[in-house]
Parts: sequence; C-alpha cells; structure tokens
Amino acid sequence: MKPFGKPLRGSLLAAMVAASQLAWLPLPAAAQDVPPEYGMPGREIASERGELPGPMGDRPIPGTRPLVVDVVVKGTRNQEKALNNIRTKREYEYDPAQLQADVRRLITSQQYRNVRTYLRNVDAGVVVIFEIVDRPRIESIEFLGNRGAGDKKCLKTVNLKVGEPLNTYEVEEGRRKLEELYRGKLGYPNAVVGILEGDQAEDQAVVYTITEGYKLMISSVTFEGNTFASDGQLKTKVTSKPGYLWVFMHGKFDRAKLDADVAKLTTYYRDFGFFRARVGRQLDFDDSGKWVKIKFIIDEGPRYNVRSVAVLGSQSMRTQPLLEALKLKDGKPYNSQEMERDLQLMRDLYGSQGKIFADVTAEPRFLEEPGQLDLVYKIKEGEAFRVGEIHVHIAGEFPHTRRNVVLNRMSLRPGDLIDIRQIRDSERRLKYSQLFETEQTPGGEPPRVVVRPPELKDAAIAGGSPGALRGQSPDDPPVYDVDVFTPPLRQAPPPTNYQQ
Repeated sequence: MKPFGKPLRGSLLAAMVAASQLAWLPLPAAAQDVPPEYGMPGREIASERGELPGPMGDRPIPGTRPLVVDVVVKGTRNQEKALNNIRTKREYEYDPAQLQADVRRLITSQQYRNVRTYLRNVDAGVVVIFEIVDRPRIESIEFLGNRGAGDKKCLKTVNLKVGEPLNTYEVEEGRRKLEELYRGKLGYPNAVVGILEGDQAEDQAVVYTITEGYKLMISSVTFEGNTFASDGQLKTKVTSKPGYLWVFMHGKFDRAKLDADVAKLTTYYRDFGFFRARVGRQLDFDDSGKWVKIKFIIDEGPRYNVRSVAVLGSQSMRTQPLLEALKLKDGKPYNSQEMERDLQLMRDLYGSQGKIFADVTAEPRFLEEPGQLDLVYKIKEGEAFRVGEIHVHIAGEFPHTRRNVVLNRMSLRPGDLIDIRQIRDSERRLKYSQLFETEQTPGGEPPRVVVRPPELKDAAIAGGSPGALRGQSPDDPPVYDVDVFTPPLRQAPPPTNYQQ
C-alpha cells in the first residue's frame, strides 16, 4: 500500500486556499439571517443581558462620515418617547460614539429590556435602525397572607405602582423591605416573604407571598450586673419594653430596636466614665414561641477619674481663673455632661469679648494607670469683632418706623463688642415680647439674630477692606453686621371708644 500522507497534505492546502478566496466574496442578503426590511446588521451596542457587541455588517466607508438619512425606531409601543432619548438625528453626520451613548441612555432609562441597532447603507448615506424591546408594564400588585399589615401599608413599603415598567431588581428590593417591616416594626421575627410572580423579565404582575409566623411579644425586661444605675433608671434609656397594660397589650419585639438599646446603654455608661463597659442581651422564649423575656447583661468595668485638667492656647485670659470656673475638676469622676457645660462656659467667656468664633475642644487622654485620665482643653481664640450695622428684616408689610420696636429690644449697638450671650438674650427677649404673629409663619419660626461679615459694597463705602467702618482705626477690631429676622408684627386691635 502506497503512503498517502503527502498527497493528502497537498489537497488540504488547496482546500484552505480556496476557502479563503470564497470568504472574501459578498454574500447575498438572504444569507445574513437578518430581516430583509433591516438590510445588513450593524453592531449590537448593548443589551440588558450584558452581551458583547456583535460583528459589524453594512459598515460605512472607513475614513468618511456619512450623512444620517433617517432614524427608524421599531418594536416599542411609544416611538416618540424613544426618539426623545436618541441624539442621533437626521441630516447630521453619523457618529458611532453618539450611537453608543444613545443605546446606553435607552437602557439606563429602565423603560426597555433590550436595544439593538442596525445600519443600512443607501445612496445618500446611512439609515440607523433601533430595534427596542419594551419592559412589560405592571398590571397588578398582590399580597398573599398579609394578616398583620394591610394591602395599603404593604404597597407603600414595596414602593411599586401599577403601570410602571417591571424591574426585577425593584421587585426583589420590595421583597426585602417588606420582610424587614414584618421582622422589625410589626414584630414577626420569623416572617418570610417570597415572590410568586414578578421576578421574571416577561412577567406582567407582581405577587408577594407572606408567611408571617407568630407575632413575638415582650413579656418582661430585666437588667443584670448594674450597680451604678438602678433598673428603673436604665429602663428609661431603652425602647424595648412591655406594653403599659400588661393584661391586654404587650410591646412588640423589634430586633433593630434591641440592637439600638444595647448601643444606648453602652453610650450611657461611657458618658459617666465607664469606658470599658460592655452590654449584651439574653432572650428567653416561652414554650409557645410567642413571648420573650429580654435580659440586658452589663459589665460596667472601672469608672475613670480625672487626674488633672489643663487649658492650652488661652491668650487673653489667665488660665487659673478659667480652671476655677470649671465644674469638672481634678479628682472628680469623668462626666461628659459636665465637660460639655464647661466647654459652653468657655465659649461664652470668649464670645463675650467679641471672639464669637473661638474654637474650644476637649481631649481626654487615657493614662497607663487604669481608671485615670487627663482632660485637656484646647483653645483657638480667633479675632474679636465689633457690631457694624444692625439690619432688621420683618416679614410681611409694616411701616418703616416699626423697626425701632425691634431695635429697642436689642442689647447690642453699633460699635459694641459682639457678645454672644447678649445675642441669645436679645433673641429670647424678642421671642417672648408677644409682638409677632409666630403662629402664622410656616413652622412657627421664632425671631433670630444672625451675625455675618459686611457686604463688599458696605466695605467700599467705608473706604477700606471688608470688616472696617468709616473713620475706624486699622488697629480697632473688625466689624460684623447683625441681621434680625422676625415674623410679621402682630396687628393692634382697633379702638372701641374715643379715648382709645
């Protein structure tokens, strides 16, 4: 038998050459597997399934920009709405980047499930064809098994509406929110919410199935390990508690509220210097699974004492008088409320000297010795400011002379050092003067006093930089204007006799 390896190799080579030559021949339109009304297929730019672009079909001539003869939209019910999102226009040059942006815009509008584009060459240019598949519209929304919540509450929770395009992601998000509602606020910790219809792209209705289980109620709340605070004090800090009428009504169990209660108790202890306090909880269920006893287990740890208090950065005030005015002193247990009062006191002291933007912060420094810390107050005084002009803004229509009614109740006058305490006193005096119709304003906002830099035009009139008054020495403190905003003035009752 003669070997046939070489002749076979030659025949294969000839077949490959012939095939490569045939591949360059144009194929008839019927062989393209494309609807004849679309012509040659273009590039598939995007789709909801995230498919890669397909091969180009009837391409424009390389190096040229053909004219867009027409833009055709097919497949969608509302062609005009789709055209409003398409920036590729007739009688403009064809731009592939613009076409790609059009497809992205259509897909991200959440109105369409799939978008394909085709090009068809004609004598005058190209025809751009958009084949669009609409998302199905939601025809109905149903809830099955919702005894603990009405349809209206469930519908508000899932945030879906009849007539909107169906989005499977939004349907799943609605399921999660509904399950969170049942397990949290409604007190069904074992509730399970499923999707019977609406999780498929071709669905036209949304149906949720709800298996509620037992409603879990709180029968009692106790505390263990607390020596600093009594049970009664700690009960005022938590929201998980039985109902007021033990026989008829009990509190609903909410795991999110329980977690928040643990955080509140931890913060409560740390505000009093128990920086190593730890709080846990224990749940005891009865045999029926409908009742639960909550026990908060507290490990208080040591309470920290303030070893020393220091003030850094004070320039206009001596340090010793400041330390004597503070409430939280050396040797006392740490207390965040006393520390905040001391911070406000120092801000007011500097604010009374015109330094209304003084920055005062507290920094607890923990020591290696357990249960001890140093408290350092850092002060950045800033500049002192004087009162420039006082502008009165009264809501509504009023005579110009009524401004004096407001100015007479202000403690500050132009040229005075701005005192933050006097600003608060002026606001309080205006609020309780009974001169204004506070109940007729939106939200019932009371009078308020605002300190602001003078406008540039005011500075130009003064002949200097912003924050300067006419005739003011450059060494004097800069000025800030004061704005007083008030509700409408109360109308005086009409006279009832000649003497009035």
